[in-house]
Amino acid sequence: MAEEGSNDEPADHGAAEPDHGGVTADHGAAAPEVWHRVHPLTPILESLGVLVGIFIAAAYGLQNFMQTAIEDLARGDGVDLGFAGWLRSHPLVILGVVGGLILILLITALFSWMAWKVMGYRIDSEAIYYRRGLLSKKLRKARLDRVQSIDLQQKLLPRILGMAELVFDVAGGTDSNISLKYLSKKRAETLRDELLSAVRAKKQGAQQGTTTSTAGQSAEVASTSAPGIVNAPAVDPSADPSAGSSETGAVSGIAGEPALDRTVPERRDDSIGVRLSKRLGSLADGASHEAESSINELLAPYQVSANVNEEGEIIRVPVHRVVVSSLLKSETIISLLVVLLVIGVSIALLVVGLTEAFIPMIVAVIPGLFTAFSAFRKNLDNANFVVKLGENGLAVNHGLVSTSRKVIPLDRLQAVCLHQPLLWRKAGWWKVEFNIASAGGSGESNILLPVGDIDQALLMVGLALPEPQLPDDISAATLVRSAMYDRKSEDPQAGRAEELFHGQPRSSRLIDPLVWKRRAYAVTGSLLVLRMGVLDRRVDFVPHVRVQSMSYHQGPLMRSLGLGTVAVHSTAGPIDPRVTHQSVDEAKQFFSEHSERTRLARQRYDEEARTAKEGRL
Repeated sequence: MAEEGSNDEPADHGAAEPDHGGVTADHGAAAPEVWHRVHPLTPILESLGVLVGIFIAAAYGLQNFMQTAIEDLARGDGVDLGFAGWLRSHPLVILGVVGGLILILLITALFSWMAWKVMGYRIDSEAIYYRRGLLSKKLRKARLDRVQSIDLQQKLLPRILGMAELVFDVAGGTDSNISLKYLSKKRAETLRDELLSAVRAKKQGAQQGTTTSTAGQSAEVASTSAPGIVNAPAVDPSADPSAGSSETGAVSGIAGEPALDRTVPERRDDSIGVRLSKRLGSLADGASHEAESSINELLAPYQVSANVNEEGEIIRVPVHRVVVSSLLKSETIISLLVVLLVIGVSIALLVVGLTEAFIPMIVAVIPGLFTAFSAFRKNLDNANFVVKLGENGLAVNHGLVSTSRKVIPLDRLQAVCLHQPLLWRKAGWWKVEFNIASAGGSGESNILLPVGDIDQALLMVGLALPEPQLPDDISAATLVRSAMYDRKSEDPQAGRAEELFHGQPRSSRLIDPLVWKRRAYAVTGSLLVLRMGVLDRRVDFVPHVRVQSMSYHQGPLMRSLGLGTVAVHSTAGPIDPRVTHQSVDEAKQFFSEHSERTRLARQRYDEEARTAKEGRL
């Protein structure tokens, strides 16, 4: 079997495409396009959906046959096997069916081989290209300077076969994304590493071009000293809503390891994880002790400590914890209860002699079992969840049946939340999620921690957020614990931290009869903290520098009760921060003050970067 990447061939048309930097061969002709093939099994794996559909149709037919047979036996009738007898008396029909199936398989194999021959990818100094299609040809292109991240994914069957898929998250929307499948795992990892270097060089070149332009140098002079770099497209600030003006020199994510702008010193409103990455830079072998010391120093306000092993791991979630926490989620329990209820009713009908209703109800249980399994399996995607300290963020590996690897760029997180379902309370588990400035699809995972104890939750929240900037007598750990447990917090300074929270007025109890006493918000020097939920506890954190916009809302019922709500807009994700059902005066005052607070915070944040850059010129 041919190995992908080993069958390099010129493009179909033999046309030469010079790279955008104008680099050509010595004899004046452009370098030929070299296309690399994907794994030969790719077309077959992509056609599995059709095969699964055929299998489901066959299973449905078999289910109907079994149901009819069981009903006949329940009535005391024999099972009708007349069709089977007819087939035994007509062997040519059986041979025709078998021959037809073999012919279909041969035709499928031929088309798969022809489809594989036209599949391929090509990489040059500007972009990666992916072509496919036998009857309708398609060519996708991803510019290197627009790549936000590259995830390596392995679904169950490709994982068994030692194959992997590279998913390119490209700025410009989900339609711009490219999925390169399938490659051998070794080849996928090697290609990913090569693209890391290529995209990093491209984006650093774009950043250098921006800095040179700020200093007033002409593009011609710059191209003389660094040919091929200034011509690289500049990073589009719109790709990262948190980037602010281009003068900050912020660089968006690159190929799974987004480049931090280390030319800018630590800023007060940087998250602790970003400050840590700037301090350590690229960790050398055996530097885990240095990393652990730096993490614990920065996370001291959260009163947690991290144990960093030689591979850089700071958190590993056991599989059994993910399994148990999945079983304790509401959707799983409700699905199982519905299935058990249907089974119980079916047995009761059988006991009273209503056999006609028993069989259909038992068959109806099957979709419920699939629903329960689907909810459970979705949570199992976070099994083997490992968080490592990376050069430019947190490197996350997860997956039991299929695996995925990605890097979470901490400098692009817009909001963070803590969530605790009701049945997790006894175990003390929490889930940590985030919103991020990205063009990724809605199906992407926004999880920092699928399930963990209080110390692990505080560790992840601490890495993802800037220091809260609290009064000297209140620690970050005290504030977060008060937000998580409100008046039930056992922290000695919980009462002092509770004074920072503004609760809902008593008039809101008509709208929020269960949660009005718990809902509250607190404003610190760098964060907006929102406390919500009674059965399912939830805490949202929004850094001031990451607020996109704000809006004030008051419906008819709220107007009659003298209440108002302020929405603090973040990027798309699981977090929708809102200061809910405050008195009109309180809501309007918060809207006015927080708008100015966030504007000044962003202005100060950008000015620190601008001053640092101007100081080096």
